Amino acid sequence: MFREKIRQHYDHLSRSYRRVADFILTDYHAAAFMTAAGLAQAVGVDTTTVVRFAQRIGYPGYPELVDDIQVQVKSELGQTYVAPAEDNTLQAMVQYYVAEDRANLEKALAHNSLRTLEEVLDLLVIAPRIVIVADSYAAPLAESFALMLKEAGLPARYVGSDVYEQARAMTGLTRRDLIIGVTPLEEASSVARTLAFARGAGATTLACGPSLNSQTARAADHLLYAPGETDENNIPSLIGLYSLFTALARALASKRAVEIVREREQINRVLRELT
Repeated sequence: MFREKIRQHYDHLSRSYRRVADFILTDYHAAAFMTAAGLAQAVGVDTTTVVRFAQRIGYPGYPELVDDIQVQVKSELGQTYVAPAEDNTLQAMVQYYVAEDRANLEKALAHNSLRTLEEVLDLLVIAPRIVIVADSYAAPLAESFALMLKEAGLPARYVGSDVYEQARAMTGLTRRDLIIGVTPLEEASSVARTLAFARGAGATTLACGPSLNSQTARAADHLLYAPGETDENNIPSLIGLYSLFTALARALASKRAVEIVREREQINRVLRELT
């Protein structure tokens, strides 16, 4: 395998050889269809350097290196488009779960319509206070979502499982405040109780999870559906949740790109004055 060969020899390569190696390692999909002259031009070295690089890492010549790269690319294409084998080996199970997550993402796109996403985005934009709570495996994910929203300029805050901290965060709630509950579980959870309290206190609530009719989903005003169904006694999938959270944060950040740059410039200006 070309990547293993490159790694084995990398520490002992010259600077020009490393330029070739770095390009192949980071962009081998393009390198697979390049001639030696084309690759040489892309990295700014002589054609003979590319040929000698192939020989240096153990190939008879450049064509054999390209053949090896193409085998890897074809293998990846096959894994992407061919259904995973139905057997009990660990590698087949990995393929199965990746394919399952791909199906979950398609379900999330189908269910969360443009109108649903518009409502969620509007709630995030107008909220003077965004409090995010989570349970189980979703806790680190929810904390990351809060950080991404803060990076996009929104007043988001993740609150852990400490009841006192949750109480402090949800004191004096108003209708425009947004409380987001995140869970990877379909059964009842502490998130459902928190959302029910916040809703009763007058805040707007949003549930994010894998069920359309769970206690958590019913406790909220709005629902962001992120399917993550899994076998009994197995780890729930977080891919749907993470994909939706990242997409929401990126969309909000792109709309505020100019403001975000201006804010960072102001912060840097103050830092220079302070230091």
